[in-house]
Amino acid sequence: MKSLVSRLGGRRHATALGLLLLLGAVGLAQGWLGLTLLPPLAFFYAFLGVLMLLYGAMPLYTNRRLTAHYWRRTRRNRLAVAGLWFIVFLVLLAVIGPFFTQSPTRVNFPEKNLPPLGFTISQSTFDLSAGQFIAKETPGVWEHPLGTDDKGRDMLAMLVSGAGVSLQVGLLATGLAVFLGAVLGVTSAYAGGWVDNALMRFTDIMMTFPFFLLLIFIVFLYGASLTLIIVVIGLTGWTGTARLVRSEALSLRTREFVLAARALGASPARVIFRHLIPNVMSPIIVIATLSIPGIILAESALSFVGLGDPSVASWGRVLNAGQQTLDTAWWVAVEPGVLLFFTVLAFNFLGDGLRDAFDPRTEV
Repeated sequence: MKSLVSRLGGRRHATALGLLLLLGAVGLAQGWLGLTLLPPLAFFYAFLGVLMLLYGAMPLYTNRRLTAHYWRRTRRNRLAVAGLWFIVFLVLLAVIGPFFTQSPTRVNFPEKNLPPLGFTISQSTFDLSAGQFIAKETPGVWEHPLGTDDKGRDMLAMLVSGAGVSLQVGLLATGLAVFLGAVLGVTSAYAGGWVDNALMRFTDIMMTFPFFLLLIFIVFLYGASLTLIIVVIGLTGWTGTARLVRSEALSLRTREFVLAARALGASPARVIFRHLIPNVMSPIIVIATLSIPGIILAESALSFVGLGDPSVASWGRVLNAGQQTLDTAWWVAVEPGVLLFFTVLAFNFLGDGLRDAFDPRTEV
């Protein structure tokens, strides 16, 4: 019975890997042929979904006792649990919010610079009949509970849109970077010799480039689009994961289960994807959780300096617009700044909690 389950698990594993390769081939063929069968982000979502199913949902389901043990250790850290709940709230806001808010690009100049609900500001308007400026008090309204910017765009709608953009960039770029780093790190440790030396020297070279400057340079050359930003961050942000995974895999390649798999004739690809990568998932999960806030900040910084995707309302873009109206409409810069601060803090808290939970030497 156990061997039958093992064979079925191996078939599921091979099917998932085949699906990953198929998605990559279809995406490349679509780009080369100039077709638009699916939007590029759809391939990233499918790719990340397969990875989460293969190395997330399946291990959690098959090792439910170990999963419960790690969850008990994690929930002892109240900050990690608070961070997890805030991330869940952010995901729900990004998914459900657009159905209940107006378009973030809708311009309405008569309603510009409305304060948030509960606040009142004093505005001066020129009265043509009196020939002088008249001060009037402008309160917040229920139609725009978080206020509007200098073009009359609803702040709640822009914050909801920015949450979706930040999560897309953070999750998709991190998924791509972690996948590349894990594969290269485990391959380097398993192969050893000149392969290990060549991959690690290439990793060292990639780490010498300033990440943000390289990102700005590529976006400046090829244009600003959300898909390009995700790809560039994913293709340049894998170095830390590769080095960490390699150090973990070096201690695993001489373990009995790896030697037994090689003695039974398992191919290097099967040993890497079936035995090594699943056994280094703990540090991979931790480094992925801790990498997401840095990637979110990188996208926000790009948008803040004017190199983000102009077709989406990201938090960095709203911050850039808000810095010019701090004296008259402080909420335009404060609200996305507060959300960005708590988002980065939540992922850092969750990452610290997971790191403590997965480390047997610590007690949470």
